[in-house]
Amino acid sequence: MPEVVNGNNILLGRGKIYFDRFDANGARTGELFLGNCPTFEITPTSEDIKKYSSADRSADLIASDVLRTTLAIRIVGDEFSKENLAMALFGDTATLSQTGAAVTNEAIADVLQGRYYALSKRQVSLVSVSGPSGTPTYVVDDDYKVDAVTGRIYIVEGGAITDGSDIEVDFTYGTIALPTIRGMNQTSVKGYLRFIGDPARGPKYECEIWRASLRADGAIGFISDEYASFTMAGDIESDAANHPNEPHYRLIRIV
Repeated sequence: MPEVVNGNNILLGRGKIYFDRFDANGARTGELFLGNCPTFEITPTSEDIKKYSSADRSADLIASDVLRTTLAIRIVGDEFSKENLAMALFGDTATLSQTGAAVTNEAIADVLQGRYYALSKRQVSLVSVSGPSGTPTYVVDDDYKVDAVTGRIYIVEGGAITDGSDIEVDFTYGTIALPTIRGMNQTSVKGYLRFIGDPARGPKYECEIWRASLRADGAIGFISDEYASFTMAGDIESDAANHPNEPHYRLIRIV
């Protein structure tokens, strides 16, 4: 039977990536959908050793062997969820919480005009600023401005709060629970990775990687004229203890 090119096997890939990050004990924590990922690649590489003849000037290759093989993975994503950013920045997720109350006479020493000064709480209201012991009383917008969301006081240039002044601030603050990313407090990002293909053309595969070790690979453009993205690169580690017959990964032909 003559060989025939089969256009149904030409791949134009699409699909979804899920990552199940290991906890500190190496246990899985649940598969997280990474959102829109324009790139998912697996790159096999090998490290070779070669021996050349020393008997003549042509130095012919007389032996070649593979010392070891590795499998690299690369993911480009562009959905900036807190979980994705935590992975890309070697961090984890937490919550910044405060319970609403009031503060009186919070002291800020030696202020300068044209500068911001952070209060001890965020999401503030009913802010008043005065000198030590309540004298003098300063006027909002003329002498100071309030960044209520971050909880900061701006000292207005040309206002009555002169350089080197000590001030006191009274304010109330709200109850909040804000998602946060604690960057650079993790030495590695490891987990189980699942890819479920949904190609625009070609065969559909599902890929399971038992142990993926990931790291950030490239800048994250928090200020840019282009849509921002993040890149994770890494390696596929062996998990022969749990998958002796397929220790690295498996591809399943779905359709």
